[in-house]
Amino acid sequence: MKRICAVLMATVFVLCSALSVYAEFEIWLEQSFLYDETFTLGDVNGDGAINAVDSMFIKTKLAGISNQELVLDAADFDADGRLSAIDSYNLKLCIAGVKATDEFENGKPIYRFTIAGNDVSEYAFVLPEGTTDEDNAYLAYRLLFKYFRYLTGNELPLYYGSAPTENTITFNVLDVESDEYGRELGYDGLKYEVVDGDLNIYGTWRGSMYAAYEIIEQYLGVRFYSDYETFVYKSRLTDIPEGTSVEIIPQLTYRFAKQTYSTNGALTHYFAHKHNGAHFYAFNEKRYGTLTGDIYGNAHSFMYYWQMSTGTMPPEGSLNPDGTPMTLYQRYQAKMDSGEPKDQFSWQPCATAQRDYDYMFNGMLDCGRMAMSMGLWDTYFEEGISMFSFSICDNSKFCSCRKCSQIQKKEGYSGLYVQMYNKACVDIQSYYPGARIYGIIYAKDTPATVLPEPNLVIQYCGVTCHNHILNQEQCFEGGGQLNDYTNDIDVVSLKYWGDACRKTGAELWYWVYPVNYHYLLVDTPNIPNLYFNTKFLIDECGVTGIAHEGNYEGNGYSFEHLKAYMMSRLMWDTDMTYDEWNEIMKEYLYIYYGPGYKYIFEYIGMQTEAGDQCGTCFVNNFDRPGDMFSYDYLGENYDTMRALLEKAYELADTPERIMRMEHLLVCCDFMALSALHTDWYVNGNNVELYTERYTWMYNKMVEYDMTVFSSEMYTVPTTCDVTVNPMTQIYGTGSRRPNIYP
Repeated sequence: MKRICAVLMATVFVLCSALSVYAEFEIWLEQSFLYDETFTLGDVNGDGAINAVDSMFIKTKLAGISNQELVLDAADFDADGRLSAIDSYNLKLCIAGVKATDEFENGKPIYRFTIAGNDVSEYAFVLPEGTTDEDNAYLAYRLLFKYFRYLTGNELPLYYGSAPTENTITFNVLDVESDEYGRELGYDGLKYEVVDGDLNIYGTWRGSMYAAYEIIEQYLGVRFYSDYETFVYKSRLTDIPEGTSVEIIPQLTYRFAKQTYSTNGALTHYFAHKHNGAHFYAFNEKRYGTLTGDIYGNAHSFMYYWQMSTGTMPPEGSLNPDGTPMTLYQRYQAKMDSGEPKDQFSWQPCATAQRDYDYMFNGMLDCGRMAMSMGLWDTYFEEGISMFSFSICDNSKFCSCRKCSQIQKKEGYSGLYVQMYNKACVDIQSYYPGARIYGIIYAKDTPATVLPEPNLVIQYCGVTCHNHILNQEQCFEGGGQLNDYTNDIDVVSLKYWGDACRKTGAELWYWVYPVNYHYLLVDTPNIPNLYFNTKFLIDECGVTGIAHEGNYEGNGYSFEHLKAYMMSRLMWDTDMTYDEWNEIMKEYLYIYYGPGYKYIFEYIGMQTEAGDQCGTCFVNNFDRPGDMFSYDYLGENYDTMRALLEKAYELADTPERIMRMEHLLVCCDFMALSALHTDWYVNGNNVELYTERYTWMYNKMVEYDMTVFSSEMYTVPTTCDVTVNPMTQIYGTGSRRPNIYP
């Protein structure tokens, strides 16, 4: 983290449509920039004034007789990155009124940007001959062009092959198959270095784009914390030094966080976070490096394949109702529409019947052909990147016919269906040599002998206890998990599949569900678990891909966006320490909520403790709010927890931050007032304060028209009834279990 300072920030600026001339590749989509005003030129001691005290600070510092801290950027008038007599002289001129500090500004967040000490204005971009605007390297160039232009004021020319300038920023596109270093970098790896003043960037499919984002973040001080808001640290001078050499080859081959994608957020959030998971087809194009993952269907694909296989394909030359010829895509879609539908929550195909397998396999082929016919999405198969989903439906109602039952007794349900996946892995080679199959598993049992085919990707769905860390044996029998198993079972299963994949060359990916899908006023108290679980999955289970499930509503009331951001950073930098994780979290809280971020960080710690003390396990995408927190802890610590948020609230300095803090206060009040309703209100121990807080909470819900549930099943009540526990009034009940919700 560069800086964490409790200071006022500048007003958000929205990039306007006047710049639409640079609109290709959505480079100039609507984007707000929030500037960090951690220094004011001349205010060397940071006291808010520019006067003789600042001049004395510089003098004593230059004389070596002062250990007092000063803000270097605020003193660096000549933007050379160091404190000098010239800076002292210029400050004196400003104090005397001979000059104004504005004369030393240029209106840009970065006053001076250099590479190897050379001003960036002397450089030109160079792309390989033959590069088109559909190539990832061209997109990377456009990203650097945009942020150089906007943050430093420099528009650098573009050349192909070579440039007439003395120094260049050159994109070197390598071949991932034939080039030795390209094979080492893989599809996502990158390198950038400064040699003899030149900035050289290396990548294959996505590396050039990721390198551009690394440079934008590390040297231009940009933080992509939202799909439409971008944070920028101001600086007087930033330099990419001579000799810089950075190589990054991510450990995870598949990285995806659901809350990071949107049409607007392709280049300001999704790819900025170095994601590559093909869950959003609109991004699956050559210019984005062609995403890794399924080309159709994602999880639960069997229900689609059955319907496709049982439908009838209109013959070539068929017409639409409006008389226009049907496209190939429309014919496939009509075939699927005419097929027999299956309920993904109650049906699974037989894993041993040839007919069911044929339906699944042929349906997969046709769905893949349909996807590849979608010229609008430019989706196509690429060996080593694209794969076909061949996955069970979203339930555990596995086939129990005699033959399946016999196999299940020995290999478990996971082995039963992985055998089916393995057959598809072999058969697909006749149609798409080198293709991979992607299959999810829900069952926790471990096979006796089944191993995955080398071209199989197993997506293990982590429907585990979310209150306890996977490898710390904290779960216990009778702890309250609805499915009545502990994380120990998952640990055994994950280690089995990790070992099995290492033996055969297959991959193990993990689907994590850390989100409260439905009860949007309630956060899930498991943020530290994300770090420790991810490290365990990678280091001890051999997981090579992670899908982070975010809230479908994009819940911004509590910390769901924070979780997605933190997981995005960790998936890219899997070697980060827990201290680094916490510093990144503090930085995000500073950007998102403002100068009171330290209080919110402390609040998150207490919220986590309230979850730890709940005395039960929970599966947060199935359980209810009352199952996830200790009501005793919330009641005993409510005053402290709310006081922390109130301190942060007082420091919120923009309308957006004020709104976010009020959302947090509503969520805090909701859980604590639910815990205290009997003590404070019913028993009369603090009726006045309870009524005041309850009324404030309710009025804020109405003011913001808050969505309290993922559907219209529960909404904000039409009246504020303080006599009813807020959990009961809004959600009916807080738990599915007896003796937990008071």
